[in-house]
Amino acid sequence: MPSLEELLRKHGVKTMENPSTGPRAKLLNQANKMLAEINEYENASEMDGVNAKFWWAPQSVNGKRKVTARYGGRAVDGLSTYVDDTLKAVKAELEKFLAVIEDSDDETWAHEEEKRKAKK
Repeated sequence: MPSLEELLRKHGVKTMENPSTGPRAKLLNQANKMLAEINEYENASEMDGVNAKFWWAPQSVNGKRKVTARYGGRAVDGLSTYVDDTLKAVKAELEKFLAVIEDSDDETWAHEEEKRKAKK
């Protein structure tokens, strides 16, 4: 019978007593939530809304939709772009953002954290 530790290792589970609160962890959490949300959609009109609660703009403009990474309710400087207003294009951009975040560390986002502390 495998131990809990062996099973956790086998399945890549990293346990933590407290949630990581660094910017990278927050961005990873949000990126994964956005991908889970958009994976439920069947057509681009489902991305439409009245507010920017997701990483994609609530409306398209001239056939393009803005995609902006955010955490803590605020946009991340330098991590925003326009893509075609299709589920495929928005999802692909979210996956690119996720890859960038995965390759980063908290130091990558130090400027963003400083900006946020200055505005408090």
